Amino acid sequence: MMTIKQSILGILLVLSSGFHTGIVAQEGRVSEEAVNLQKIFIDASREKLLGNYENAIALLKELLKKDPKNAAVAFELARAYEATEEDEKAVKAVKDAIEWDTQNTWYLKFLADLYQKLNRNDEAAKAYERITELEPNDEFNYFRWAYFLVRADEINDALKVYNLLEKRMGVNEEVIRRKHSLYLGTGDNKKAARELERLIEAYPKDMEYRHLLAGFYQQVGEMSKADEVYREILRLDPENAKAQLALAGEPGPSGGELQFLESLKPVFRQEGVSIDLKIGQLMPFIQRVADTGDQQLAAAALELSTILEEVHPTEAKGYSASGDLLYYSGKKQEALAKYKKTLELDDTVFLVWEQAMHIYREEMQYQDLLEFSEKAMDYFPNQATAYFLHGVAASKLDDEQEALSALQRALLMAGNNGFLQMQIQSQLGLVYNRLEQYEQSRQSFEAALALNPKSPDVLSQYAYALAERGERLDKAREMAALANDILPKQPEYLFTYGWVLYRMKDYKKAREWMDKALQNGGGQDPEMLEHYGDVLYQLNETEPAIGYWKQARQLGNRSELLEKKITDKKLYE
Repeated sequence: MMTIKQSILGILLVLSSGFHTGIVAQEGRVSEEAVNLQKIFIDASREKLLGNYENAIALLKELLKKDPKNAAVAFELARAYEATEEDEKAVKAVKDAIEWDTQNTWYLKFLADLYQKLNRNDEAAKAYERITELEPNDEFNYFRWAYFLVRADEINDALKVYNLLEKRMGVNEEVIRRKHSLYLGTGDNKKAARELERLIEAYPKDMEYRHLLAGFYQQVGEMSKADEVYREILRLDPENAKAQLALAGEPGPSGGELQFLESLKPVFRQEGVSIDLKIGQLMPFIQRVADTGDQQLAAAALELSTILEEVHPTEAKGYSASGDLLYYSGKKQEALAKYKKTLELDDTVFLVWEQAMHIYREEMQYQDLLEFSEKAMDYFPNQATAYFLHGVAASKLDDEQEALSALQRALLMAGNNGFLQMQIQSQLGLVYNRLEQYEQSRQSFEAALALNPKSPDVLSQYAYALAERGERLDKAREMAALANDILPKQPEYLFTYGWVLYRMKDYKKAREWMDKALQNGGGQDPEMLEHYGDVLYQLNETEPAIGYWKQARQLGNRSELLEKKITDKKLYE
């Protein structure tokens, strides 16, 4: 087996083969002095390979004294200086090497690299100018020459270099794009456009180059010229979907959006048109529906997403778009079905999982949320939101230990996401409260409020926890009232305020607030129904109270205390 010493010796022999000395004996035989010089060079190279750069530098300097103007030695000295970050000395040494061997492009390229490191771009450009003279057929040299000229802010000279390159290789897309960018950067839109036109002239059948020109005109606000290019594309390629979509126009006022969406249908029905191109047209309208809840716009956009499902049945994106539109239209169960179909086709996008989990939570389908979030945790083990929602579901199903475990893991993963941290801390406050770990509950709620003192969710949940314990009820009422002021007509906040009043034994007002909660969407929450029954019982309406307790049980409330209330027809607290 070859030893490390033998390996290094082999490398050194290769290096020394490139070392030439001018000291040679008569009749072509190597003199003793030349042998000694070569030995010094090998020693220096060995020291450099071993990382002993100071020793290598000393040996190379000694060698140059004995054999002046040896370009190879000067180059190795420059490399040693560069390794010790003595860049100015490296520059001087390699410039000596270039002076003594004017045709060596490796020395020039090393010098250019040093100049780049020192941000001396104009000098790096001059080095590549010389390299290009020596290697005129290497296209890369022209690109590097122009690159350094651009960095030196010599734009006109860089353009001249690209012109030289074009004379050698003809019209080239890469060169055209670079010249186009330079003209664009200098504000010369006319010349920038002309470069793209030259590309079209060279490749008249390639429609993408025409799209580049049209896109450029759009970018600089010359819409009529852009439309003219798109019309030319359609003259040459009548089925070109990108041009068709571009000429469909922009949605205008008073029904213009609906008309625009209608105009997209023919293109959306074309199987050969990329679904990504179609989704790109649809996305602004999905966002508009999300922002405004415009049902008419949602219905029109949904017609297009349905076409996507039909034309691209194996693509997840069409179903996902339909899911978003249905969700923002308030049709959550229909949206959920679309998201499930999306995941059947592509289960790699966490946002779709997250949206489905939020629907389960909003629809109070906690068993489904528990199972679905567990799958999400398996697929995305580093997504804190999946663990958070799993904890929410477990808590709602009275499995507080499972909830605590999931929430603690979620908190570790939340990182710098302050909003998610706040949600997790508030939920931990509820869980600790139910586990009767009241100090931990207080700390969690206070941590949540520190992140956002005016979060209605945190205020309401903190108030609810205090009401559950019957402690600090004045503070609980204050927080519950503030939550309702910040975000009115939310069933959870309305109910919490009613529950605080109940714990303060103000049963009539408690009923008023709980009535509001049920009227605003809380009628499917088993916990609200149970406590509404409690209020009715306190107001001596026993039969209606039992009816609400039974409704709570039917909707999934399985607490032993609720069963005892129903069986004994009596309130227990």
